[in-house]
Formats: sequence, structure tokens, C-alpha cells
Amino acid sequence: MESTQPDVIVIGGGASGMVAAISAARLGKRVLICEQSRSLGIKLLASGGERCNLSNTLSMDDFMERIRPHGRFMGPALDRLGGDKLREFFHDIGQPTVVLDGFRVWPENRKSKSVLAALIAELDRAGVDAALGCRIEDVRATDGGFAIEHSGGVFQTKQLILATGGLALPKSGASGQGYSFAEALGHRCTPRFPAGVPLVTTETWPAHCTAHTIGKAFLQVAIPKHKRISATGDLIFTKLGIRGPVVLDLSREISPLLQKYGQVPIEMNLCRGKNQEDWQQLFKTWRREPAARVVDRISEQLPLELAESLCEVAGIPASTMIHKLPGQDRESLIRVLTRTPLTITGTTGYDGAFVTRGGVQLKDVRPETMESKQQPGLYFCGEVLDIDGPCGGFNLQWAFASGWLAGSGE
Repeated sequence: MESTQPDVIVIGGGASGMVAAISAARLGKRVLICEQSRSLGIKLLASGGERCNLSNTLSMDDFMERIRPHGRFMGPALDRLGGDKLREFFHDIGQPTVVLDGFRVWPENRKSKSVLAALIAELDRAGVDAALGCRIEDVRATDGGFAIEHSGGVFQTKQLILATGGLALPKSGASGQGYSFAEALGHRCTPRFPAGVPLVTTETWPAHCTAHTIGKAFLQVAIPKHKRISATGDLIFTKLGIRGPVVLDLSREISPLLQKYGQVPIEMNLCRGKNQEDWQQLFKTWRREPAARVVDRISEQLPLELAESLCEVAGIPASTMIHKLPGQDRESLIRVLTRTPLTITGTTGYDGAFVTRGGVQLKDVRPETMESKQQPGLYFCGEVLDIDGPCGGFNLQWAFASGWLAGSGE
């Protein structure tokens, strides 16, 4: 049985694993990446619509505030490779970055493949070895470190970094195997859920509104004890329900609720925040026009297909003349316009998810080093941990920063 003994083995060749390997190699260590796919960084290529939103311009405190409930855990990692330091890192390895909207940090050419190429080139410069197509079968602690069994033999190492990712986007090679490795080495994992994922609804009317993106849509969970869960952003209707940035952000909170309640009612304001009084004033103005149909005037504020659907939800014929609309029906329609109801019954699963919620419990990992409190020499980084964030560069920034810190361990 063949064997080799690098100083550090990184299981997982994604964003966090590659940066962890670079970090360790820059300390003069012999590093081996074990990746079960035939190439590195497959999921990174899909990031940000293949444009790779690397990070954002929030201050470290504001960044951590957006990562609830575990944002403060990120502090030491972000201090080492967050914000401007991450941009300097990429500039130094030949991948300059740019901020076009005052918030998101992108590669200058907006191409994820160039980010991956820069990281692979840096791995080569640092002398990092990679075992591709390497399926790990078992991981166990030994007196001198760790034994990693694979189909071709056993690797031995003193330092092990688990950068295996989660369950999201399995076509990129994600399998969730890292959770089993962590548990075998004495760690506990929290329940896992797809996050950053489109949502499925009971209602079928969204399928008639798929041609439009609704900007600044406000979505809120309509379960009394969970009404704090809300988000604002672009929304897109689908044949099965809803997607878009606001949905992807909200899904990380809704996925656990689906397991608890079976279905989750939400309410939406799709008219850029217009409230009941705003609509009442509009209807008062419209009533002066005898030939005005309800759907014609609402479609001045919303796309026609959506206006028709919301009339249907309110139980009002879209062709009704406004001046003939009874007051009770008018108020019912205004309630639907300001608090459009939908019932979430599921997600599109890990196949459509960008990140996993849940993972290795943080209380058993040292945030200052990313080292296990249970097993000396064992480190974690990236999505395998119970920490995830919304859209906007949060998850990739965490992958890079936690990878850098894990690779810096002695």
C-alpha cells in the first residue's frame, strides 16, 4: 500500500481548501490537496453567475452583523484576510479586483475562471501537490497525526484541514462527506439545510408571472413568532414558486422552518413599499375616471400579468370598473397588494442551492486558529462549518478568510 507524508493534507480543493493550502505552503510546509473531483475549484467556477463575487465593502463589524447568529466567530479570520487584505491577496497573485456598485467586490474581468486560474497558478508556485480524483474512504487520528485512507492507499500527515464543503450544488462534487469525517474525529454537527435556494409554493399563479423581475420586493415570514425574518431585494417568479436574490437570502431562514412546520406562510409587498394609505389615495384618484378598469390602473404600478394574478388572489374580476368596485372589495384588493400571501412548501433542494446551512458545531472549534478543540492538529474552514451568509460575497469571503487562517496553523 503506497504512502506519503506531507506536513499538511487539505481534504477539499474548493475555494477554502486552495487558500488554506497556499497559506500553509507559504510557511514552508509540504502540502497535499486531496480532491475527489478531476479538477479543482468546480463550485468556484459557478459562483456569482460565473462572475465570482469575491467579497464586499462592508466594515468587519457590519459584515459579521449580517451573519446571524454566528457572525462574531468570523472575527479572527476576517482580520487576517478580510476586505482590503483579500483584495491585496488577489492582486498579488495576478487577479486584480474591482467594485462597480459600491458594494460587491468582483474580479476585474468579472470571470470566475480567471480567479480559479490565478489560485491554481499560485498553488503551483508554492509547490502544493494535488491528488485529483482522490476519493477519501476513512479518516482517523493516529499517535503521530492522522491517517487518510483512499482507494490507492494511505496518506499520513501531522496536520489535517477539512475543507470539504457542504451539500450544496452536488454537481460540483459536494457530497457532505466532511461531516462524517468530523464526527469520526470527535466533532458534532448541527442539522443541515439547503440555503441560497429557490422556494416552492402551493399557489400556482407565480407561474404566470415569470417574465418579470420585481425590484425592491419585501418578503416577511407570516408566522407570528418568526416575523423578524424578512428581506428586501429583487424577486423572480418561477413555474414552481419564487427565486431571485431576496428569496435566496430568505431561504436560509425558511429551510429550517419548513422542517419544523411543514409549510411556511409569507407576505410580500411587491409595489416598492406602497402601503395601504398610498393605495387608498390612488384608488380615490382613479375613481374619477369612469372608464378605468381595475387591472389597467394596477398595471401602471406592476407588470400586467402580476396585476391580473393579484386581482384573482383578491377574488375580484380584473375587468371590473374602478368606479363600480365596492368598498369592501377595494379594501380586500389593497390588502393583497400590500401583503400578498404565499405559502412556501419546500425548496428546490441542494441541486439548486448555493450554500449549506448547518455543519460542524462552532463551539468545538477555536476561532483564533480554526483548530479543533477535540483533536490537536485538525483544522476546519469554509462551508463544512455551521456558518453561512446571504448573497453578496459573504460566503466566498468566509471561505477565503477561514481557509487562510486554517492554513496558518502550527
